[in-house]
Amino acid sequence: MESARLMSVTELAEYLGVTPAWVYNNHRPLNIPARKVGGHLRFRLADVDRWIDRDCSAAA
Repeated sequence: MESARLMSVTELAEYLGVTPAWVYNNHRPLNIPARKVGGHLRFRLADVDRWIDRDCSAAA
């Protein structure tokens, strides 16, 4: 159940090929699905993949 795993900002940045700063600066304006866990941003891989398919395909 890899898609249920929560990724850190650094892991998401690696997955997307961007910097962690880009993730911090753009997760709200781009509506990247995130949740706070213990005060830290976390991202579920399945949610991020859906976001890419839904929101990024229109911009490409």
